[in-house]
Amino acid sequence: MGPWDVMSSHLIKRDEPPPGLSSFTRIRLGWISESQVVLITAGEEKRVVLEPLAKGGGTTLAVKIPLKGNTYLLVENRQPIGYDRVMPDAGILILKVNPDALEGAGTVRIMDADPESPHFAHATFRPDRPQRSRFVDKENQIAIVPLALHDNNMEVLVTTPEKVP
Repeated sequence: MGPWDVMSSHLIKRDEPPPGLSSFTRIRLGWISESQVVLITAGEEKRVVLEPLAKGGGTTLAVKIPLKGNTYLLVENRQPIGYDRVMPDAGILILKVNPDALEGAGTVRIMDADPESPHFAHATFRPDRPQRSRFVDKENQIAIVPLALHDNNMEVLVTTPEKVP
């Protein structure tokens, strides 16, 4: 997960605090409750406003989308506040979780919005970057579109690929 979770990268910039924790890690630690996660099934269409993950304590901090088997997607909003102020980018970060994978063998993978940039430097999806304005998973019939940023809160549309705006 590189710079997107302190459990993967302990240092981003010298003399700066370590990066924050991902929604995956926060959920495992019990720092995000079930009531702070919106569950959306494939084929369902829903708009969600995600508060910045670093803000903590918010009402909606993640979206969970179950896939085949035990795998699922987690969608989180990473903005340059708190521990996340050292992050290389801001926007919607999408994690693919396979709880059946062995620790260290890809339990969590970032769905990188810009695989050409090194070290997940531009991994987030953002409404202001046309080349990174949507995540589409045709196999699972899911599209995730960041719609707008309002005071660090990101409005996100989860839909199917054929309905992507």
